[in-house]
Amino acid sequence: MTTELLSQIWQMNQVSSQAPIRKLTLDNYHNRLTPETASAGFIALHMAESMHRMASLLFGREVSIPIQASGGISDKGQLFDLVSIQQTMNDSFAMITKQIQLTSDDQWAEIISSPFGEVPRMQVLVFLMHHNSYHSGQIAQAIKKGQAFSLIS
Repeated sequence: MTTELLSQIWQMNQVSSQAPIRKLTLDNYHNRLTPETASAGFIALHMAESMHRMASLLFGREVSIPIQASGGISDKGQLFDLVSIQQTMNDSFAMITKQIQLTSDDQWAEIISSPFGEVPRMQVLVFLMHHNSYHSGQIAQAIKKGQAFSLIS
């Protein structure tokens, strides 16, 4: 029952989190709210990488993508391919979906080590959903209100 419920909750988070990412275009994925904030495309890539990093904690999966937008890496205007970002996002959501479905009801209550301390596996998944929602909101705002700033390195 727990796995089924979490699968449904994850599906809803996936739908709402991917909505702004589907609106990324070649004209707007470099948008930032200010020169100091990350671009919409960089944030999307960060989300995908975070799903892989959390899958390592949650399910013991090796991180199988290069880390380019996480772990202290700032958006300095690096060039990223939009199609690649969107594909990485789709693949990351699908990977988490599959892992959730492969996790037994009992495993969700297991205590695992995380950056938040020793917590139930389910709590880390909830954090991941919050993380996705938070950054999806940033992407939506950057697309709607942001602009492509010229960065001076």
